[in-house]
Amino acid sequence: MITLSCAEIASLLNGQLIGDNHSVSDVSTDSRTISAGALFIALKGPNFDGSRFVADVMAKGAAAIVVDRPLDCDISQIVVADTRVALGQLGAAVKARLQPKTIAVTGSAGKTTVKEMLAAILCRCGQVLATQGNFNNDIGVPLTLLRLTAEHQFAVMELGANHAGEIAYTTSLVKPDVAIITNAAASHLEGFGDTYGVARAKGEIFSGVADSGIAIMQHDSEFTDYWRNRCKRLKIISFESDFKNDSREASSADIRAERITLNSQGCARFTLVYQNEQVLVQLSLPGKHNVANALAAAAAAIAVGANLSDVQLGLAQMAGVKGRTNIIELNKNIKLIDDSYNANVESVKAAIDLLASYQGYRVLLLGDMAELGANARLYHEEIGLYAKEAGINLLFTLGVLSQSASDLFNGQGSHFSSRQSMLDRLLPLITTQQNVTLLVKGSRSAKMELVVQDLLERCQQESSPC
Repeated sequence: MITLSCAEIASLLNGQLIGDNHSVSDVSTDSRTISAGALFIALKGPNFDGSRFVADVMAKGAAAIVVDRPLDCDISQIVVADTRVALGQLGAAVKARLQPKTIAVTGSAGKTTVKEMLAAILCRCGQVLATQGNFNNDIGVPLTLLRLTAEHQFAVMELGANHAGEIAYTTSLVKPDVAIITNAAASHLEGFGDTYGVARAKGEIFSGVADSGIAIMQHDSEFTDYWRNRCKRLKIISFESDFKNDSREASSADIRAERITLNSQGCARFTLVYQNEQVLVQLSLPGKHNVANALAAAAAAIAVGANLSDVQLGLAQMAGVKGRTNIIELNKNIKLIDDSYNANVESVKAAIDLLASYQGYRVLLLGDMAELGANARLYHEEIGLYAKEAGINLLFTLGVLSQSASDLFNGQGSHFSSRQSMLDRLLPLITTQQNVTLLVKGSRSAKMELVVQDLLERCQQESSPC
């Protein structure tokens, strides 16, 4: 973060400074990890009050605190009306002062991958700040903005949401030059109601883009016309996302992929075409769905100054994202694809398509998909049928809702209540098959990363059938 005085911060937040005018260059909302000399913002919610931990941050050497009422303690205080709003104001102020070229990304699936692709491309052009982990909500976004320094030429911000209005708020802080919607699908339906509610919420990202900015969206989505109507004042760049019919006529998308092939690891190679230029791209991430993600990232990177060579080399050299289609060789016969980070209907179907592209015996280990509302069981049934029609050989499910997927896939007998029982049944089965590929998928609440961990541990044991 840039260095600011407490008096400057109080002015930016329309607050009152009580105490000494220290300078701070770090901000934290977490009393457990705060560093000496930092500013502590005491967030307050229905079930917590950060001001309870002021003694802790004082003991760790915090320079000042932001609170919603004066406290009886010996530390500089900035008193504001709402500390949560103050956090957003401060993040927005730092971003406005530094003015890096900024790209905001949202969508039901693929937004983290697009964000990482963008960071890989743009790091060839200058210093990049990108969202870390799940810092994509009304708390994480301003905390990310506060990490900006004068050295950053680019900021790549991931914006998530589980209710209407959240992206409108975070976009108002970020004020991006370029905004991307990867897609809209059944996700967080408890907060959005239906997929149209999801599309409306994702479309909020265009509200904070300046009139000279750029909107990037699917060319072939059922919501494209709606999004176009929301951002008529912006330049629109469309990318192709439906590659199931490669024999059809060339797409009219502004940026598109031609001659897509998959290598033995499931990673796509294709010709990227943009305006009158084209370049051969080899992705380092498996899955045909990542072609669309690459096109969205390429369009945004070019919009802020990258060239096709930067796109080509950045995508080829991009490192994998933990829990997102990471390929692990358990042994010479068994391959594990760890896609356990999160799941919704769209991303699970993309994972099934990836699994189906592999030769040999294909097994899907599926945990519950969360926040799908009243039709959650129907969505899980849809996934079970999709996996069956894709030719997946075996579906094992874990959780509660996912049993509906196993019922539609293969009747009873492939649903489990514990990881232990699932793996006890799985491992003897796969050792009798040749060329096995396992794919692990589920929402965060399903904790399917523990299944990945169990598989790795079992296969490291000498007595394991792996």
